[in-house]
Amino acid sequence: MKGVTQTEPIPNVDSGLGEDIQIEISRRNFVRAVMLAPKSQCPQDKIRHLQKLALKQAACEHRNAIALRSLAKEWRCSRAELEGLLMKAVAKHEGNTNRTRSDPCYDATTGKYLSLGQWVEQFLSIKK
Repeated sequence: MKGVTQTEPIPNVDSGLGEDIQIEISRRNFVRAVMLAPKSQCPQDKIRHLQKLALKQAACEHRNAIALRSLAKEWRCSRAELEGLLMKAVAKHEGNTNRTRSDPCYDATTGKYLSLGQWVEQFLSIKK
């Protein structure tokens, strides 16, 4: 598609995954890749890695609290694990020279413009 740019490189995932999963990863459809993984008999550690990528995407790229909560609950991600994952993601995004993802975006829950770090803090405080 003309004019469409990819904001982040495709994550490093082993090529031992099925072709259909690799296609979804290249499209950055991590939730779909997670759904396909059990059918392809992927090892649990690779499935967990894909789940973490999907959780980071829901938080950092989409800032979708409802999806993030739902996926974390479905995949039995502990609060501590989710908090660690989000804090690492924030640190990585804020350290990136292309800061568009951590720039303030409107948050319908609070009615304010929040940076990624503020959004994650707000998300974690509600989840308690």
